[in-house]
Amino acid sequence: GSYADVNDIRIYYEIYGEGEPLLLLHGNGGSIGNFIYEIPGLSGHFKVIAVDSRAQGRSSDSDQEITYALMASDMAALIDKLGLGKVNVVGWSDGGNIGLELAYAHPEKVLKVVTIGANYSIENWMAPPDSTVMAPDDPLILKISEFMKKAGENAQSLTPDTARIPVIRQKLDNLMAKYPNFTPEQLNTINVPLLVIAGDHDMISLDHTISLYRSLPMAQLFIVPHASHLVPLENPDLINR
Repeated sequence: GSYADVNDIRIYYEIYGEGEPLLLLHGNGGSIGNFIYEIPGLSGHFKVIAVDSRAQGRSSDSDQEITYALMASDMAALIDKLGLGKVNVVGWSDGGNIGLELAYAHPEKVLKVVTIGANYSIENWMAPPDSTVMAPDDPLILKISEFMKKAGENAQSLTPDTARIPVIRQKLDNLMAKYPNFTPEQLNTINVPLLVIAGDHDMISLDHTISLYRSLPMAQLFIVPHASHLVPLENPDLINR
């Protein structure tokens, strides 16, 4: 792995494979380690640049509020610093949100974007509880909860400043509570090819995912059957293809 000074932080990244550059972005509170199945699968076809997002994994934090727009700015600066030109982006959860921001604010740096379990707004994005899928003791939900707990613990164990963990936790909670705030009209201006992926039992509601897809003029939609928000772990071969 290597570090790059971008904006007001140090970003940690790892590079695998050769070919067109592909930026790989993890979810909230995670790290590069979340992509244990994707890096081997994708690096045979692309030059994969896997990144620990701001304040997560081995990347540092600053006093700024964390927003998806700011993290997209980090990625734009990293693309320039590494001389990557235009990149493909694969983002899972928060990583998908960053991918949307990157395509919106910096389309000149983006070839294509894949979002997995992304949301474009804080309005009506979460699937409602029901008796079969989203009940608190549903196996899919328990799996998500356990993964999120372990992912957070793993990412925190890598942080360069353990004293800031409580502050970072709060900032990442605030991030999800306040952002993103795209309107369908703004999404309609993104003229970058996008593939919108979600599990049919995702924590992102199906209606929200379809609204995202319909608001993007160059999008395709792929709903993965029998899959949750953890579809990159549940069915990595399919996702990699």
